[in-house]
Parts: sequence; C-alpha cells; structure tokens
Amino acid sequence: MNALLINNISKILRSGWTVLIAVSIGIYIGLYKHEYVEYVAPIGHIYLDILKMCILPILVTAISVSIARLMQSEGDNTYITRMLTVFAISVVVSGSLGAALGLISQPGSGYDDATLASLGSIIRESGAPDLEISAYEPFIAQEKQSFVKTFIANLIPANIFSALTSGSSLKVLFFAILFGSAIGSLNKDSSHALLSSLESVYLAFAKMVKWLMIFLPFGLLGLIAHDVSQVGINVLMAMMKFVPIALLGFLLLFILSSLIMWQRTGSLIRPFLALKDTIVMALGTGNALACLPSTLSAMHEKLGYDKKTVDLLVPLTFTICRTGPTLYFALATLFVAQLYKVDLGLSGLITVIMGSIFAGLATAGASGVILLSMLSLVLAPLNLPVEAVLVLFIVIDPIIGPFRVLTIVHTACAIITLIMPKQVPPLKYGPPIPVE
Repeated sequence: MNALLINNISKILRSGWTVLIAVSIGIYIGLYKHEYVEYVAPIGHIYLDILKMCILPILVTAISVSIARLMQSEGDNTYITRMLTVFAISVVVSGSLGAALGLISQPGSGYDDATLASLGSIIRESGAPDLEISAYEPFIAQEKQSFVKTFIANLIPANIFSALTSGSSLKVLFFAILFGSAIGSLNKDSSHALLSSLESVYLAFAKMVKWLMIFLPFGLLGLIAHDVSQVGINVLMAMMKFVPIALLGFLLLFILSSLIMWQRTGSLIRPFLALKDTIVMALGTGNALACLPSTLSAMHEKLGYDKKTVDLLVPLTFTICRTGPTLYFALATLFVAQLYKVDLGLSGLITVIMGSIFAGLATAGASGVILLSMLSLVLAPLNLPVEAVLVLFIVIDPIIGPFRVLTIVHTACAIITLIMPKQVPPLKYGPPIPVE
C-alpha cells in the first residue's frame, strides 16, 4: 500500500501539469511577491547544486567508457568523420546566423538620447564605465587578446581534481577523452574490470538523477522565482530591441533542429514528446549539463538510438557544439559595434563569426557571468569595449539564459540524429528501425 502511494505521488509530481503549475507560481512570486523569493529561491539553488553534483561523474564515465569501447570494437568507426563534419557545420551556421540577424535587424542602432541615458544609468549603478559618455567618445585601442590562447588555457587541466572541483567541464572533457583513449588502447582483459567499474559509477549517478527528477517542480519554482525577480522593467525597456532579436535567433535554431529531427526520424511529434522532460529541464535550470541525464535517457530509451553511441555523442555535443552561445556572442558583438557606431567590414564579420565559435566552445560548463565574460574573446580583437557593456548582458541574462541553454540541448539532439543512421518510426510500439 505504501509503495502504491509513493508511486502515485511520484506520478503526480512528474506530471506536466504539476510542472506547469510550479512554473506559474514561480513567475507569480518573482513578479509580484518578492518577499517570498528569499524563502523559495534556496530550494531551487539546492536542487540545482545536487543535480550539478551528479553531472561531472556522468560526463567522465560516459565519455571514457564510450571512447574505450569504441576503440576496442572491431567494427569500423564510420561516425567519426561524420561527427567532426556535422560539429563544424553546426557552429559555423550558428555564428553566421547570429551575425546575419545582427546585420539585418540592427539591434544596437537607432537609440535616442533618453535610451542611451537609461543604459548609462544601469552601468553607473554597477560601477562600470559610463556608456552615456563613452558611446560618444573614440576608443583607445587596446592590446588584442588571443582567443586561441585563452581557449587552450581553458582546455588543458593542470590538475584534474581541481578541474572537477571547479566544474570546468571543458577540461574534464579533455581528460575524459584522453583517459578513455588510454583505456581503449589496453587489451580487453586488462581493461574489463575498470570499464565495468566506470559503468557502475555511471549507472549509480544516473539513478540519483532519476530520483531527483521527482522533485523537479519544487526546484523549478525556486529557480524561476529568483530569476524573474532579478529582471527589472527599466532594463527590458532599454534593451527592448536586443532581447526579442536574441530570442528570435534561438527560435530559428529550435525550428531548424526540429525540422532536422523530423527528417531523420520520420516524425515531428515523437522527438518533441521524447525530449519533453529535457526541454523543461533546460528552461527551468538554465544549465545545459543538468540536462545531460534526461537527454541520454530520451535519445536511447525513447528514440531508440544505440546506447553506447549515445553515451559518447551526447556529452561531446553538449560540450563542443555550443550553438546557443555562438549565436548569442555573434549577435551581441554586432549590437556593441552598432551601439558605438563601429563599421566592422568583411574582415570584422569573419572575426566575429570565428571568434564567437571559439568563445562559445570556451563556455562549456559555464553559466551566468562566467559565460558572458567570454564575450571579451570576440570584442577584444575588434577593439570593442567589454567592461562598459558586459553589465547590460548580465542583467538580461535571466531571460536570455534558459533559451540559450534550450538551444544548446535541442540542437545537440538534432546533430546526433544527423550523425546516427536515419530511422523510420515504428508501426506502433518498439524502437525506430534504422534505414542506413
């Protein structure tokens, strides 16, 4: 009887209606009941911390085991070339789309003096340089910063335990790839016990995440109430041109990835339903790696893709194909250039796209201020100011961030369907049927 009661409560808490109610309450508290934010926000932060606690062990074990078994398999590794090609095309398309949106919509031009004064007041309150003044003054050229050097510094860990402690997922990924390759180079008898242990660790943390999903409504309520309470109406009015254009860019990538999954799976609705929990998690937590367990489950259990390949591709795609940040950095750079009336030219646009790709790649595992600070990797080589505008992007990030994460997650799933064999949907039940 107790088991039945617990099972019913679990089903209610995991219901889409329960999640919707929790999100609605969180928005209401964030907008109209600020006095309750201090009580519900810690619940959201604790939930996210526990979830993040499980992510890096899953990342290390999934990548290491998958690469080792891929190297030890006797079949051909046909996915490698296709994977690298699709990865490269996806980030180039994202950066180009962001730059194109910036050129067409001109989000940083046409501001009147009152709006510039409003933007300047936001920056003055933060202690940053005064945009109201600096927007009309010429730049003093600064020494160019190498985004390649910065990226390499963020790639190779001097101490893997320090990288695990700080949550530097790009460094952890680099270690996991090397570690998995080393295990894969051993003979199967020597590596069997280690691979079995790593897989057990992966399954244990995945089980913890599954338990945690039961309490998702409470975590979302606290996180959304906090984020909504941080966004002021004055900021939205001052950035009213940039915010909807950024959201439009994410929407275009979402639509494109939906069409890709439709073409690759033979169904438009089935991928959406399979990724329903992942989409809610992305919008609720604003953390791409927090969506890793639900995405692994959806791609294997609900869409029927091979578990070994999914365990390799999903973490790699989340970490390397940073489509959301890449688009956002390109658009944000065009916004800053237009705000300061700087003509970038063709070479400048190429620098924007390439710099956005590297900056996006350097954001793996980062969020909030740390993620936005990577914008300097694009602005600095163009001699555009960083400190004077960074705060503008920080104050609107509670709105932008969840949709940027959703773009990373959703396009990653579409990318994986491009890499994996094309499928047709089943007649009624069971996994899809490969046709390639």
